[in-house]
Amino acid sequence: MNITKNQIDDLNATIKIELGKEDYAGRVEKALKDYQKKVVVNGFRPGKTPMGIVKKMYGKSLLVDEINKVLGESLNNYIKENNLQILGEPLPNETEQKELNLEDENFEFLYDIALSPEVNAKMSKREKIPFYTIKVDDEMIDKQIESICKNNGNMIAVDEIEGTEYLKGELIELDADGNVKEGGIKNEDASMSVFHMKDEEAVNAFKGKKAGEEVKFNAVKAYPNKTDFAAMLGVTKEEAEHAGENYCFIVKEIKRYIDAEVNEELFTKLYGEGVVKDAADFRNRVKADIENQLKGHSEYRFTIDAKEKLIKKNEDVVLPETFLKRWIVAVNEKMTPEEVEKDFEGYRDEFKWQLVKSAIVKDYDVKVEAEDMKREGRQIAAAQLQQYGLYGLTDEQLDGFAAKLLEDEKQRQHLYERALDNKVFDVIRENVKLEEQEISMADFEKLFQK
Repeated sequence: MNITKNQIDDLNATIKIELGKEDYAGRVEKALKDYQKKVVVNGFRPGKTPMGIVKKMYGKSLLVDEINKVLGESLNNYIKENNLQILGEPLPNETEQKELNLEDENFEFLYDIALSPEVNAKMSKREKIPFYTIKVDDEMIDKQIESICKNNGNMIAVDEIEGTEYLKGELIELDADGNVKEGGIKNEDASMSVFHMKDEEAVNAFKGKKAGEEVKFNAVKAYPNKTDFAAMLGVTKEEAEHAGENYCFIVKEIKRYIDAEVNEELFTKLYGEGVVKDAADFRNRVKADIENQLKGHSEYRFTIDAKEKLIKKNEDVVLPETFLKRWIVAVNEKMTPEEVEKDFEGYRDEFKWQLVKSAIVKDYDVKVEAEDMKREGRQIAAAQLQQYGLYGLTDEQLDGFAAKLLEDEKQRQHLYERALDNKVFDVIRENVKLEEQEISMADFEKLFQK
């Protein structure tokens, strides 16, 4: 095997790989023997097909497979051994690559590669990047408490329907004259929500009713959604297609969802016994939780501003754009060259950012440890659990959720990338001057409209 690199310019080069029979023949022979053991051919017992037949049937395809494997391994090894900093991945040369003739024993392959340009990742305190802290006002706290109370409420039995209740009772299908329909649908354990009714006339028919009373209504108008309608009737969607419109509902139970009150019971449920003393302490806790959530917004905005700053610093850096456009199309089957051309400005910035990020990792010796990934897992778990109203969980409580994430290979890679990004932005934060400023949520949102 012979591998040579030809430097075309500062950003583009070709790698030529010349293969002789000795580079692939042994691998092809082994692959053929493996196939011979498992191939099934009519007239021969499994594993007993003559090698000549196996070669005739699979020889060329296995030859191509093994040559491709040798090429991939050799190319990657050459790039690593020679410490070539490349963008994208090698692409087969489109103009000088010789046509592959499987009757030959010696083969020659030519690949294009794009070389990474040098970027400036050095930083100093003379460089300024804004960092926005979102102000938590009383309106935000009130809305959050309202949401917490709604999420932690309870169903309680009430005497009379007002229009938002959940009902249980007996549902009986009626005929056109309002009488019980012979052979019609009858559901003795029907349940429904007055709040979710879509017909005002039906809602008004239920208002003021008590347990034991009857209500006649048009169920099709009340529940136009076919799934909800079928569930209320206690039949399949197919059966509901043939059901009538008018029904009598005999009320048995009336329950109303009542929001939780701001009291000790709620404090204990959310934070544990004795942790929150009173309503004022609760407001402070809620404010702190909101501030903690909004830190993510502030950090995200900082990443945008920091990336823009460092990309701007490298605006004169030239990329091997012709190659990169080819590569983007090659790795995105559904993307056309015209689409890449149209959106390439965004691609250009992303390529530059990746170069800057790699330079920061190298220049500032950035490393991701196991604890960094675990910390990311805790944060993801905490954010997910807060969606279900669970706040204030300790690191020890979150460790179990984080461990589950780390067991999955894709999630582990995702956590590694998150941790690496965070460490890179920590380096930026430490080496530039942050212009900290408090900002309202309304003004913060305007930053994304520019």
